[in-house]
Amino acid sequence: MSCTAPLTVLGDYGMDEKTVCIHPNDGFDLGLMTTEHVVRIHVGEAPNPAGLSDDAWIYGKIHLKNDVRNGHVELGLKSAERLRGAKRAVVHFEKGDRYGTLLITPA
Repeated sequence: MSCTAPLTVLGDYGMDEKTVCIHPNDGFDLGLMTTEHVVRIHVGEAPNPAGLSDDAWIYGKIHLKNDVRNGHVELGLKSAERLRGAKRAVVHFEKGDRYGTLLITPA
């Protein structure tokens, strides 16, 4: 599973919980090359991601946008609240057969 350095969390009113936006350079750290990917997303503490139930995951998209500053991750407010006030988070990505897995944990 590849991961980014700790990124600054930005909560956005205009985004839903199924959308994550990062800068393309941070996406490169995850091995992502194209601008949009459909992924399974979990935001919050996850000591063992394999042990999470299917209800803990949501399907959404990660967007690589130049509009997002390098070193930042943009989340919807509902997702940002799941980080329990953490100002920084680490984004983990694992390729899957059909959909990738995106795990966002407090740093």
